[in-house]
Amino acid sequence: MKIGKLKIQPKGNSYDGTTEYVEKKNHTLIIVAIFLIIVIVIGLIVYYVSRSNKCNNIENMILNQTLTYAENNDLLPTVEGESITLNIDDVFLEETLKPMLEEKICSGTVKITKYKDEYIKTYDITNCNYCSTDKRYKKWSKEVNKKPSNRYVIDVIPYYNYYEISYYHSAWSNWIPEEEVGEVDEKYKVALPLKENVLPKISNEANIIEYEKDDAIWYSYRDKKWKYYKDNGGSYSGLSSEQPAGFANKDTNTQMLTAWSDWSLDYPEKKDYRTISTKNGYRWYYLEGNDKIYWNSGAYTPEQPSEKYNKKEKEYVKMYRYQDKMWKWYNGKRRSYSSFMSSPNMSYKIRDDELFEYGNWSKYSAESKINNNNASYREQQTKTYSRYRISYSMKSFLKLDSYINKTDFERTLQGTVPELINRTDIEIDIDYRFIYRKK
Repeated sequence: MKIGKLKIQPKGNSYDGTTEYVEKKNHTLIIVAIFLIIVIVIGLIVYYVSRSNKCNNIENMILNQTLTYAENNDLLPTVEGESITLNIDDVFLEETLKPMLEEKICSGTVKITKYKDEYIKTYDITNCNYCSTDKRYKKWSKEVNKKPSNRYVIDVIPYYNYYEISYYHSAWSNWIPEEEVGEVDEKYKVALPLKENVLPKISNEANIIEYEKDDAIWYSYRDKKWKYYKDNGGSYSGLSSEQPAGFANKDTNTQMLTAWSDWSLDYPEKKDYRTISTKNGYRWYYLEGNDKIYWNSGAYTPEQPSEKYNKKEKEYVKMYRYQDKMWKWYNGKRRSYSSFMSSPNMSYKIRDDELFEYGNWSKYSAESKINNNNASYREQQTKTYSRYRISYSMKSFLKLDSYINKTDFERTLQGTVPELINRTDIEIDIDYRFIYRKK
């Protein structure tokens, strides 16, 4: 009977060489497997990203070239909601423009729809391998009311309703003078009143089409009046503030005033017959950029010279002007003068042309008040007056109970949308719905 050798097991933390070799071998396999998986995942990601980029480039090229083709051939729709559909094969007739993928030519259609101020391009690319639309995108969604912002393929579907439009004119406004009229309004191409409340009142819901402006010449007049006298043999001088040589007496009934003198820095000489007026004078200017442009090279004046010179310096000086009384002086018998009159009468027949005054200007009116009887003493001035009325439209409530598709709408109103859009008695309203395809 043979007795085998006893195998002594390692004690404590000791181990044999074989066990250590197996553990190292298992770790290496795991690392290699993980590395291979990472390489495969990265390869797949690169592959699909590359394919996606390639398809994106094809889609962008097709859409851009289709839009250019439509523009060059005046095919783009001009009416909202209208669309055209182009075959990709027709657009890419030239060999250099054909998108090639693995020796296959991409086909399909592109629908271009006018949506407000933009065009929505809905594409269906076929015969394009994995870039074909049906292979890249899911089926069409249900209709939504809001345009999707993160979907790749979008189609827009217009639904129609309409308003009835009626047209009216307001009453004419009151006449206003030219100084109450402002600048030409850029939108309506007519000069409107400075104050809006001058315009006729219309409904807040009205759509203003035009402001009609009617201009007319209005008239104001004043009468010139003289003093008349009886010829009684006296000898009279002309008007003078101081007693002229050779005349002994002053006729106080002939008193007149000179025009005011110009404003001056010089203080006038005081006279018994003189009235002196005092005001502060300023240097007036306007700004041209940062530069001050002064009136009359920086001369002082109390009154603003014109609207252009709308600023003045803080510093001022005293300025003066004067007005003198004048009389006629006489020898012998004193004349008997009338009051100021426009025409002589039986008692006072001789007119003294130096002794005159003007009446106040009348209010402006639409008719001239000068005729053959008063033309010798009446003066007239004119001014443009304007009045306004408003041409506007009002629209009804929506005529249909609900929005309907294009076919039913054109059948209901018996015309195509491009024809109906030009009618002046209706206004079309479009409610857009959207469907989309996502990846």
